[in-house]
Amino acid sequence: MSHLDRAIDVFNIELEELNSALVRLRKNEKFDSLIDFLCQENTRVVVIGMGKSGHVGSKISASLASTGTFSFFLHPAEAYHGDLGMIDKKDCILFLSNSGETEEILRLLPFIQKNGNTIISILGNLDSSLAKNSDWILDASVKKEACPINLAPTSSSTLSLVLGDCLTLALMTAKGFKQEDFAKLHPGGNIGRRLLTTAKDHIISIDSLVCQENTSFEDLLSLVSSVGQGLILVEVGKGFGIITDGDLRRCLQKWGRASFEKIASEIMTSDPIYVDINASYHEMERLLVKNAISTLLVKHKDQIVGIVKANSLLA
Repeated sequence: MSHLDRAIDVFNIELEELNSALVRLRKNEKFDSLIDFLCQENTRVVVIGMGKSGHVGSKISASLASTGTFSFFLHPAEAYHGDLGMIDKKDCILFLSNSGETEEILRLLPFIQKNGNTIISILGNLDSSLAKNSDWILDASVKKEACPINLAPTSSSTLSLVLGDCLTLALMTAKGFKQEDFAKLHPGGNIGRRLLTTAKDHIISIDSLVCQENTSFEDLLSLVSSVGQGLILVEVGKGFGIITDGDLRRCLQKWGRASFEKIASEIMTSDPIYVDINASYHEMERLLVKNAISTLLVKHKDQIVGIVKANSLLA
């Protein structure tokens, strides 16, 4: 077997286990009640897992926290040595364990039960001690790990991660968590820029870009070259037409020297696309791509106040 064949084999094994788990999930009659429970006001989810399950649990907790559910990851060994004080009586505990017999987790059960916490488990053994002490169970059992010696968590860890996503996104939808909510929690990086910025954050003044309807072709060439934006706006009553450097090139290709007999009103696009000054990054991106253009006019209170260029959004 080649290295590529082995990689494809891993992919197929994990896909097969995911498909089997999907069949079981469709029969989970308690999933809706689980989401309804977690939607209760001020419900916090404390995620606990050991080893690879802990790594998966940490990601699930981070996803929950970023989509509107208060959550944090608690290492079971640290919990047993003092961090149990982080758990409130009203918290919901999400355990991850493939065997359901993880020693570090089972040692926590007496405290969790005495504290009155609700227990959710993502686990691979439905006959385990943890399963018997859980209020809700998400079945992460697998017949085969993708590991060639069937030991390293692969299929099981992938399935646990997917089930965590199912829980997170079902909960996100149930809570009505929207794009603007996501933006508040992701102010940094590309996600923050795309969600938080609006047209007014990218606006370019039009003061030097405006010409009149009767501006000559020769003057248009000069203006486009001097303003450095690759376009000119043509004032038409209370609105504007637009002429790009591409429009001027196409005019020359079509009319040759006769182009110099043209004026702005004969060349301009009379109905340029515009957005409101508070338009989102997503809305601007959608219009630019949909219309295969590089510039949008920006309106505020029915007045054109500037332009936004595609290259400034990507900067």
